[in-house]
Amino acid sequence: MTQIEQVQKLFGSGSRVAVLKLFLENEGKRFRVNEIGRKCDVNKRLASLEIKKLIEIGIIIPEVIGNVTFYKLNTSSLFAKPLKELFTEHDWYEWERPSRIHHLAITLEAILKPMSHYYGLEFPDQHLIFDYDNVTWYFHMNTFRTLGKELIPIYKKKRRQIWKDFYKYAKTLWNHKTYESFHKNYVDFWKVAYIPEFISFYIDSLLAPGEQITIQEKSFTDEYENELWNLAAEAKKKGINKIDVSPLLKNYFWIRNSYYGIHRLTEEDIHTEIKKKMGKKKGKPARIKDPTSIPEELVQVGKDMVLMQDIRKKYMMKAAYYLHEFLKSIGKKYDLTPALMEQTIPEEVLHIKKLMPRLKEQLKIRQRSSTITADFKNGIKVYSGQIFFPKGVQRKAKFEVRGMVACGGKAVGRAKIVKNVDQVYKVNHGDIIVSPMTSPDLMAAIRRCVGIVTDFGGITCHAAIVAREFNIPCIVGTDDATKRISDDDLVEVDANSGVVRVLER
Repeated sequence: MTQIEQVQKLFGSGSRVAVLKLFLENEGKRFRVNEIGRKCDVNKRLASLEIKKLIEIGIIIPEVIGNVTFYKLNTSSLFAKPLKELFTEHDWYEWERPSRIHHLAITLEAILKPMSHYYGLEFPDQHLIFDYDNVTWYFHMNTFRTLGKELIPIYKKKRRQIWKDFYKYAKTLWNHKTYESFHKNYVDFWKVAYIPEFISFYIDSLLAPGEQITIQEKSFTDEYENELWNLAAEAKKKGINKIDVSPLLKNYFWIRNSYYGIHRLTEEDIHTEIKKKMGKKKGKPARIKDPTSIPEELVQVGKDMVLMQDIRKKYMMKAAYYLHEFLKSIGKKYDLTPALMEQTIPEEVLHIKKLMPRLKEQLKIRQRSSTITADFKNGIKVYSGQIFFPKGVQRKAKFEVRGMVACGGKAVGRAKIVKNVDQVYKVNHGDIIVSPMTSPDLMAAIRRCVGIVTDFGGITCHAAIVAREFNIPCIVGTDDATKRISDDDLVEVDANSGVVRVLER
């Protein structure tokens, strides 16, 4: 019997445990009965009964505001802390996207000892499952949020030094002649630059429903889009074949790169984008008010994290090109294709001569599937050809797909599941994109869609930022939209209430 099953037996029912879990994961937040029932997928009457039992035990307490009764976790209860630790131990969060092993493994390596030494905290165990070119990354959300809370005072104290180091490592990424020196530089970059994940998850949990943190600074996608609009205006006057796109090719050759692979921007790509804009007016991004439910000082930290994540993504996309070139060059010496080299981890590349030829067979197996575990003590371990889930992973079916509102509005259209850039072709004008998580290489599809739904992400994710820029109804962080929704389902994205409804299959 698992610990979760033991808790269910102890408290009497699975629905009571679901209600308890909601409060343990949202310490400090108040909920009404209707909200509790909706979030826990139980009816109002049953939710009321379970709340009554938990009040009798002393784990939650009522609080009357005006004529409305709210409920919240009783943090002074003797049960609160041990139960929270128990749920945290087994409550894995899933992050899914198209990716190959090597690029992500460098990030993973940096999260362990390098980041721990830099910030003075020990970071949690990680569990990744690669299924062909798709990765599901499992981590403990509550642990991430706790670390985010602990990192905020460290960030505020060392803010100037952190940004100085961030740029120091970022600006030297293309100054290397060997993989060894590039690898060291890139790990140093990520040990500083991974902090937004932790802090943003924590700040996300404090925001009131509908609140978002945005920045005034233009993102790199804004800058690229502005260049395209300027060229579109010029092309309308001169003709598309008479405009000079070479500055764009030079400055944004990396714009379609990702963890999944590289695609060097071409003249044809730019002409295609310009043709779509010719004769059209540029839309104005919606203005989002700053949150009022958290202190201004915390809002500013959140803005810093949004900004760092955007700048980081630009450098990551550039670095992807140089990483690819290093791996390709090394692979040639050992008769390994770029596709196989992308299945390696850094330690294997650094000692490739000693590991060949056995490594080649391992890489072929990894192209199909593999599991990677990482912890502070043992480092990164790869299990080629094996898929196994972390202990305690549980999946729940949902009648409705719910998530966080990234940009309000409503849209109805046919769903198109887009897990990587190779599936962009499926999206037609008027469709709804359903994706694990969007990235800049999906922009061609995003410009054709009327709504966006993602499994993962929060206030700083790409889908949220782009949706607000283009004023597209968008719901992020649904957990399992790509599993519950199928291609060509008729769906309604109600981004005013955070609900995606399947109307027709």
